[in-house]
Amino acid sequence: MKTIIACRSIRPELEKIKGEDPDLRVKYLPQNLHRYPDKLKTMLQKVINRFADNSDIMVLGYGLCSNGIVGVTAPRQGLYIPRTHDCIAFYLGSREAYKNIFSKNPGTYHLTKSWIDNNTDPLGLVENEYEARVGRELAEETMQTEINNYSFISYINADVEDNEKYRKRAKENAAFFNKQFIEYNGSDEYFKKILYGPYNTQDFIFVKPHEKVHQKEFLK
Repeated sequence: MKTIIACRSIRPELEKIKGEDPDLRVKYLPQNLHRYPDKLKTMLQKVINRFADNSDIMVLGYGLCSNGIVGVTAPRQGLYIPRTHDCIAFYLGSREAYKNIFSKNPGTYHLTKSWIDNNTDPLGLVENEYEARVGRELAEETMQTEINNYSFISYINADVEDNEKYRKRAKENAAFFNKQFIEYNGSDEYFKKILYGPYNTQDFIFVKPHEKVHQKEFLK
């Protein structure tokens, strides 16, 4: 049995590929835990420990995620982790695609269907989280400050249902915060690798049994 522990934000993509595979178990943790790195590490470790004894292979559906996986201890069979900083490379299909985009437009805030659905796009955060705490005006000012260093807002087109709705929302974000809008084509290739491999060193880090995850491995 292979166990995948992944962020719920990528559940639609993984479930679409996985189907009813009986040899594959996927456990999802709440979205947005990258905003609380210590909580993410604690929850990951609990799930790893829970399923280690009845798993042959364990894989994370997380990247470095704000250092939220740093310090996690690998189980007895070791742990495979995508060699990425966040999930954007998953949606783009490869680390290479992410690097190419970053080199051309480094100041890009990327949006996907899941981010928009879960109100974690900038407007979604303002409307559904910040405004209730500090009022609309200060909520907008806070978000403007948070994304001040970004020049672009992108939509990663993963060929989803109601695609135009998500494109429109991404454009609304760009216009509201005075950023340039860009659209990129997505790919499911990295999602396939998370589920089925190959877990090569180009795309994945292997943490040896009972060793801890270190940040330096993601900087290579």
